[in-house]
Amino acid sequence: MKRSATRVVAALALGVLLAGAGAAPASAGPTGVNPAGCGTGNTWKYKDFDVDGAIMREELRHSYGCSGVGWGRLSHLRGSSARPLALVQSAWNPGGPSQGGVPGTNWTYTVDASPGKEVCAGFQAYWVDGFGTWHHIDWFFAGCYRA
Repeated sequence: MKRSATRVVAALALGVLLAGAGAAPASAGPTGVNPAGCGTGNTWKYKDFDVDGAIMREELRHSYGCSGVGWGRLSHLRGSSARPLALVQSAWNPGGPSQGGVPGTNWTYTVDASPGKEVCAGFQAYWVDGFGTWHHIDWFFAGCYRA
C-alpha cells in the first residue's frame, strides 16, 4: 500500500512516523474538533504496544471542555524499530465514523464523550520500505471507555 507524503503529519523519534487517517468533517458539535482548544484533558485509559521494537502508548483522553469530548493520543515511550514505521491512529464512538489524526500533532480529532457515550481509540502500524511503500504490520486496539 503506497501512501501520499501529504498524509504524514508528524515525525517521532527513531524513524517512527505518525500519519493521519483522514480529514475530520467540519462540525459545530463535539465531534471533529482539534482537542487543543478543549482544555488539557485527562487520560482515562491507555495501553502500551510493542510495534516492531518501538514501544508506543495509545491514550484515550477526555475533557469536559467543548461540551465533553474524547480523543486518542499516541506517544513513543522507548525502543526503536529497525525499519521506518508509519502509524495511522483513529478515535471513534461505536457505530459512528472514525476521526483521524490532527495534522502536525500526535492526537486525533475529537469524538462525542457526553455522559453514557463510549470513546474508543487505536492505530494501524506499517513499515515503510526504501521505495516509500507501506507494508501493514497490525491493528493495535487500545480499548474504549464510557463517559
